[in-house]
Amino acid sequence: MPVISVSMTKENGGLSKAQKQKLISGLTSAFVDVVGRGAKTCVVVINEVECQNYGIGGVSIEELRKS
Repeated sequence: MPVISVSMTKENGGLSKAQKQKLISGLTSAFVDVVGRGAKTCVVVINEVECQNYGIGGVSIEELRKS
């Protein structure tokens, strides 16, 4: 069973329900196009990470966005 995991910062309220559905559908389609199987078993997990819980270079994204 293929599992595709997407992690991204949750900004401006995060993705809408429609955006999530489009992302899930698009990633599943891309997987099937490349691999040739998995349409019915492909799992897509979207992890939206709060900006204060994610950092680059020792600084949280929340603080980077302020500067």
